[in-house]
Amino acid sequence: MPPDLSFLPAWPPQLGGSFWAAVLLVVAPLAGEAVFRLLRWPRIVGYTLVGLAASAASFDTSGLQLSEGFRRALEVALAVLLFELGSRINPAWLRANPWLIATSLAEAGLTFVLVAAFGHYLGLGSGSSVAVAAVCLVSSPAVVMRVAAEMSARGQVTERLLLFSALNTIYAVVAIQILLASLDHLKSHDPWSAVGQPLGVFAASFVLALLLAGAVGVAQRRLDLRDENSALLLIGLLLLTLALVRLAGASPLLVPLLAGIVLRSRDPRPRLWPRHFGTAGGALVVLLFVVNGMAADWRLIAAGGLAALTLIALRAGAKIAGAVLFGRLSGLSAGQSAALGVALLPMSGTAVLLTASLHSAFPEFGVRVASALAGAVAVMEIAGPLATQWALKFCREAHPGQEEARAA
Repeated sequence: MPPDLSFLPAWPPQLGGSFWAAVLLVVAPLAGEAVFRLLRWPRIVGYTLVGLAASAASFDTSGLQLSEGFRRALEVALAVLLFELGSRINPAWLRANPWLIATSLAEAGLTFVLVAAFGHYLGLGSGSSVAVAAVCLVSSPAVVMRVAAEMSARGQVTERLLLFSALNTIYAVVAIQILLASLDHLKSHDPWSAVGQPLGVFAASFVLALLLAGAVGVAQRRLDLRDENSALLLIGLLLLTLALVRLAGASPLLVPLLAGIVLRSRDPRPRLWPRHFGTAGGALVVLLFVVNGMAADWRLIAAGGLAALTLIALRAGAKIAGAVLFGRLSGLSAGQSAALGVALLPMSGTAVLLTASLHSAFPEFGVRVASALAGAVAVMEIAGPLATQWALKFCREAHPGQEEARAA
């Protein structure tokens, strides 16, 4: 009679999503450090490469994709970066130099028109073309913040880069909400939905942004938020706010960004947050870039082919031309203006999240948009951080810190 071995675990073991998440979170920091030390590239390139490799290897990440907690962690990671970005934007600068708004509108407007025209040429239809153009407005705040912080970049180009990436996020969210309301109107034939839906989203987002800014302001007066322990309070407030965002139907991108801007407008003094709100926030940011790479659909990327490369070229030309158009009037040289346009090229998590919101509301419509964008986003997830790094070095605004000195 054979021995009863039922008490032993099954073999081979079934490795779930949590196991692969742990593996990726071990490999990603190592890959990031490797590209930083060996190639002098931004660490986020290594994080994204790990995610792309996981996607190409067809790792079973369905557990991660279906996990509510995992999705919420990604939302918090973006919220951390957007709030941090907003708190560095001084609205008074726009009043003092109105040519900044002109430059931002020129860069965004030219990008929108050229990309929408290209989408129409590809036969995507007017709605899909507008959606692709709206997503292409985004200059990934996550990439911009990480690269600028890693390089300790300071100067006129860096400040404009942060400002324009924030404005582009606002433009894109507004355009997507108006588009979604228009599509909903076509389905329901309710004229109020075309106006009331976006107004409701923006009103709810602004109210929640005021509440978050007020809560952080109260905490700041009583605690030193530069302390690692107190910084966890910021992440807790962002988590609570994102829960309210879902209940109120607000935008998870606009709320933290506007909250940071409101906080800065109330007190023009720069705030010294712990980098990405400390260790916990830093881990979430690493996870964000890994999952951005994992979200790549290689079948869509392969189908994009030449069209994706053309889209990248059109978008790059539009952003550079728009930045140069009013750059001198805003106080930059022609070279600095062109470099600013190059620095605005990254597309990453925000673009993916906007595309996902389209797919959630209108699945077939979202698939067409994703098909057009997949190749461009995948390429710019790697090329974008390198472009931003080059531009900041070209303008001599990169100031290597202790990390880079140790890596040298």
